[in-house]
Amino acid sequence: MVADFEAGLGTLSRLKAGYLDVLIVVAQPSAKALEAASRAEAMIREDSVGRVIIVANRVEGTQDLERVHEAFPGRDVVMVPDDRAIGAADARGAAPFDLTPDAPAVRVVRTLAESLMQ
Repeated sequence: MVADFEAGLGTLSRLKAGYLDVLIVVAQPSAKALEAASRAEAMIREDSVGRVIIVANRVEGTQDLERVHEAFPGRDVVMVPDDRAIGAADARGAAPFDLTPDAPAVRVVRTLAESLMQ
C-alpha cells in the first residue's frame, strides 16, 4: 500500500514499528522543506519505524544539490530534477509516465519504483 501523508511530523509521531516496510520522505530543496524532511528522517530512524528513502523533488542546479547534501550528509538521496515535462503533462491532464516516458524526472521516479519492487 502507498499512502501520501499530510506534510508535517504529526502522522510520523503516531507510526508504530513493524507496520511499514519503507517510508519515502519527499521534500523540495528549499531550506524550510529540507529542515522538515531532516527532522522527519531523524524521527523515523529514532523510532525504528522502517527503512527511509529521501527524495529531493524539483532539484534544479548546483545550489539545490548543495542544500540537499548539506541536509543529508553521507546519505543517498534520490534527486528528481525539475522537469518541464511534468508540468506539461499535468496541463494536458495526462500522466507523465504515459505522455513523456523518457523525461528525466520520469526516469528517476521509474527507477525508484523499480527498486522498491525488488
